[in-house]
Amino acid sequence: MEVGCGARVRDFDGRRYWYFWHYEREGGRSVRREDYIGRVESERGRGELLRRIAAYHGRAEREFARQRARIAGLIARTRASE
Repeated sequence: MEVGCGARVRDFDGRRYWYFWHYEREGGRSVRREDYIGRVESERGRGELLRRIAAYHGRAEREFARQRARIAGLIARTRASE
């Protein structure tokens, strides 16, 4: 599992734009994606970028917790059978 996300600024014709980069699963592989958010000067764009980062972190935390619980269950069953 590839975990990560962040912000990137790209310059086009003297203007600066926010992009949100993140990893997605595609065909069993991790693929890095970039989503256009808006102009760097835009408070709305900055807010959207922060919301996306927070949402990504929330999903990653839930996925790790799910996997950790599954592994803890397997360990408990292994110890019980010893």
